[in-house]
Amino acid sequence: MQFLKTGRSDRSAVFGGMSDVVVHSMQYLSENDLTAIARYLKSLPAVDPKDTPHQYDKQVATALWKGDDSQRGASVYIDNCAACHRTDGHGYTRVFPALAANPVLQTADATSLINIVLRGGTLPATHAAPSSFTMPAFAWRLSDQEVADVVSFIRGSWGNQGAPVTARAVKDLRENDMHTTSGDDLGQVTQKH
Repeated sequence: MQFLKTGRSDRSAVFGGMSDVVVHSMQYLSENDLTAIARYLKSLPAVDPKDTPHQYDKQVATALWKGDDSQRGASVYIDNCAACHRTDGHGYTRVFPALAANPVLQTADATSLINIVLRGGTLPATHAAPSSFTMPAFAWRLSDQEVADVVSFIRGSWGNQGAPVTARAVKDLRENDMHTTSGDDLGQVTQKH
C-alpha cells in the first residue's frame, strides 16, 4: 500500500510510466482503496510457483568493503553507484532503492535497468513523500561495455540471479533511443559514440 501511495517502499521505488500512475492517480486514493488494491495484488498467484525467496549473499559486499573491485563491473559500480546504492546493495530505504533482492533486476529482460543507467530517473514527490530524488544519466560518460559490465555486476551480486547483459544490448538501446528522441542529451551523446 505504501508503494502505491508514495512510489517507494523498503526495497524498491517507481520508475518510468509507473511514476506517472503514482503522481497523477494512486496518491489520491483513500487508504481503503489502496489497501484493497494491495490485497488484490497479493492474492494473485506467483508467476513461477517454484520461485524461491531471495537469499542475500554478502560475498560481493565484503569484497567491496575490503577494497577489492576486481570483479568485472565492480569498479564502475564503486565510481558511479555505490554512494547511493551502497556497497552492500541495500540502498537507503525510501530514498535510493535497494539493488539487492530488487525484483526488477531478477527478470530475464534487463532493458529497464539498462535504460535507468543510460537515462537516469527521478523518484517523484507525492503528498505523503514530498522529497524528490534523482539518479543522473550515465550515457554521456559510460561506454556500452561499461554499462553492460555494471548492469551485469548488479544483476549478479548480493544474491541477485539476473543474467549478464552484452555491450551489444546496450548499444541497441542507445541506438533505438537516438532514433526515437530528438535533441535530448542522450540522443546527442549517443551520436558521438
